[in-house]
Amino acid sequence: MGKPIQRVGVASAEPEGWETSRIVADIRKRNAECVVFDVAETVVRVGGTQPRIQYKKEDLTTLEGVFTRAVPGGSLEQVILRMDTLHCLERLGIPFMNRPHAIEKAVDKYYTLRLLEQAGIPVPRTTVTQYARDALRAFRRYKDVVVKPLFGSGGVGMTRVSDHEIARRVFRAHEANRYVMYVQEFLEHGNRDIRVFVIGEEAFAAMYRIGSDWKTTIRQGAQPKSCKLTSELAELAIRCTKAIGLEYTGVDILETNQGLVVTEVNSSSGWQGLQKVTKVDIVKRLVDRFFEVIIRGSSYR
Repeated sequence: MGKPIQRVGVASAEPEGWETSRIVADIRKRNAECVVFDVAETVVRVGGTQPRIQYKKEDLTTLEGVFTRAVPGGSLEQVILRMDTLHCLERLGIPFMNRPHAIEKAVDKYYTLRLLEQAGIPVPRTTVTQYARDALRAFRRYKDVVVKPLFGSGGVGMTRVSDHEIARRVFRAHEANRYVMYVQEFLEHGNRDIRVFVIGEEAFAAMYRIGSDWKTTIRQGAQPKSCKLTSELAELAIRCTKAIGLEYTGVDILETNQGLVVTEVNSSSGWQGLQKVTKVDIVKRLVDRFFEVIIRGSSYR
């Protein structure tokens, strides 16, 4: 057996959050020191004999691995610096779960959808543009749309539009504020979707998320319900995970008249709702995989 894992980090925008605290507790049960850090509060220095990436009094360059729970949002400059910091840690040979390059793919809804489509995975018809005129053309084709922020999670900022005049006002406001317009055809789904959780090469649990309206995220009040994980759902979710390059993820799937359609692949997927409706110990599986990633070593190229 190799040397025991002694000191790892958990990058989290919510250091005291439900998921983070449980990951940290499981790591510490394995007799490993765990440094919980918010990458927004790191200080980076260059020049000298060795790069320094510091969180409070902790030197993050000495970590044996990093579990990325969530990277906080912010201005473009802030987000770029935070991702650069994670990339620099990985370049030092520190293994990540999930890796920074995969997170960058997953947080960009357009890029995610493009990668899924190229992998032959069914996705909703979507138009992404910076101009109201093009967004209106898309609206006329789709007739009923969901307008989403290009970067975002938990259903925050999503708007459903089915009236032409309202669409015109929404798109002009977006254009005036220099927002990107992500316009997606609304697909009828009975106010529910399916979240499939994948770790490594295995999809092992699924749940329905049932909303009081068309929004089906737990953060927006949807309720979790157990869902049978069919081979079709599992295979689709694993293909999505591989297309983005994630070690763990929640894949969001709609059941439509056209069959299964993937809407999101999440790089910082929560599992509190899913844990309520499955007997699988999700945290144990995540930390098992995290330690496997560390033992395997950095795959940075």
